[in-house]
Amino acid sequence: MRRLLIPVFLLTLLALFGEQAQAQVQVGLEIKRRLFVAYEPVVATVTIRNMSGRDLPLADEGSTPWFGFQVVRDDGRPVGPFANSYQLEPLIIPAGQTVRRSVTLNTLYPINDYGLYRIRATIYFSPHKKYFQSVVRNIEISEGKVFWRQTVGVPDGMQGSGETRIISALKFRKLDANYLYIRIEDPDNGLVYCTFPTDRLISGMEPQLMLDLSNQLHVLQVSGPKTYLHTQVDLNGKMLSRETYLAVKSRPALKRDIAGNITVRGGRREADQVAQNEIGSTSAELRGIPKLSDRPANLPKE
Repeated sequence: MRRLLIPVFLLTLLALFGEQAQAQVQVGLEIKRRLFVAYEPVVATVTIRNMSGRDLPLADEGSTPWFGFQVVRDDGRPVGPFANSYQLEPLIIPAGQTVRRSVTLNTLYPINDYGLYRIRATIYFSPHKKYFQSVVRNIEISEGKVFWRQTVGVPDGMQGSGETRIISALKFRKLDANYLYIRIEDPDNGLVYCTFPTDRLISGMEPQLMLDLSNQLHVLQVSGPKTYLHTQVDLNGKMLSRETYLAVKSRPALKRDIAGNITVRGGRREADQVAQNEIGSTSAELRGIPKLSDRPANLPKE
């Protein structure tokens, strides 16, 4: 009986040590929502809090990066990263400080197939050969309902001239409402240039979609009471503009003039909001082969 007490006592000490060590370095993981449409950017925010009472040096050890994720399918199959190994610059977290890093998981892991994924952030502390982990967050990848699709060519003088693009508009149900998503694909090279929502869809108010002379997409949709949103997207997934119109004396509508240009007629333009380059876009590839630009950034930032 006494012989059994020693191993049990040692196991208890090891468990307590592990819990204390985990408490000294707290790793958090936040993903804003659970449901995503395929190829939509899945942004994960990782926080690392140093409660050890001393500075915390983090650095790669050989092929083991100090920062990473564990991604597992719902059937238990692990999902490996696009790149088997990559190097991260060392980082020292001062005692009592917290650092944060937001990354787009689609650029690191092939998680665009439909299904459930379980995701955990991991921090490797090489001096103690120990991993610190966050809680598991679940996400589900599904597909929206395509209600508009056009296959077009890229005109001369534009980036990718001579190539083909598939432009799709999808309806996707989030927890609060249906949303309109725009996706632009290069079927020949297996690329998805963007998949992002424009705004929520108002029941009974179908959006208006038109292509201009350069095959750039114009979308006009009702976004609120007497409020319309005009979004323009180019063939490489860049959001060019977002304009808000008010239905004051007449309802706004997309019209093509004699020269073939598309403008909004009617209503009153409230404000112009020029979008940043590739807002909400992801360069995840359909075939799962990452580009160099898809590899992770060097450091978490405070």
